[in-house]
Amino acid sequence: MWQSVAKAIGALTIGDDAARQYDIAAERIQSALLNITVPKVPGLDVGVRAEPARLVGGDYIDVFFRNGHLLFGLGDASGKSLGAAINALMLRYLLRGLIAVLGHEQLAAIVRHANDVVGEDLEETDYFITLLAGTLHPESGKLRTVNAGHEPPLVLRANAPDIEIVGQHGIVLGVEPHPHYVAHETTLGIGDRVVLYTDGLTEASNSRGELFTVERLRERFLEHRFLPAQELADALFADVKLHSNDEMRDDATILVLRRLGDAVG
Repeated sequence: MWQSVAKAIGALTIGDDAARQYDIAAERIQSALLNITVPKVPGLDVGVRAEPARLVGGDYIDVFFRNGHLLFGLGDASGKSLGAAINALMLRYLLRGLIAVLGHEQLAAIVRHANDVVGEDLEETDYFITLLAGTLHPESGKLRTVNAGHEPPLVLRANAPDIEIVGQHGIVLGVEPHPHYVAHETTLGIGDRVVLYTDGLTEASNSRGELFTVERLRERFLEHRFLPAQELADALFADVKLHSNDEMRDDATILVLRRLGDAVG
């Protein structure tokens, strides 16, 4: 269904009025994908930064609070422009529906069901979607994630000298029927921080074609480790833009989580 909608839109002959309507639709879809209301959760500090490289792109982020847990999803739909954005937007609403039906405890099953739906729609295409879905309990600090071909979370413990890369890397959505996904669990202590992101950050390149890389992201994370969540998200984005001379060629999204408490620096 999603690909049919995207193809139908792409097949339109764009006159002046049609182009204006196209732009309005694109702006609304982009707003729904990236302009989210960050929930205020006692015990947590949350920061979000997301920018498309074009009018519309394939990144999406969702963060909301249900039944005592912060729930989040980051995704990146392959392809360009409106078609990728439609796929990303539909995945966002699909995940919300699956969480409402199955409950946030069934995180691996939710991602499996999402893969089945996406796989049917993207059958006979070379499109796919990466997804990182997770939950965080602010009182216990329990963090659970399921990774479908997405960049893994970076965790920095309050007193640790280096970054941890956590979680198992499953296959992207839409490629293989009935894959096996595993929920990874860890516990965040007071003052621990997590950075979740799309590859638009690490694959941003400079004039010499050098990528920003995960290693540079880790270095900058350590450099900015004591910033509040939103300031940390903004600082990392600024570092990437400086590296790429403010010419990022792909959508980029980042989510920062920090567990609060008396020990926070």
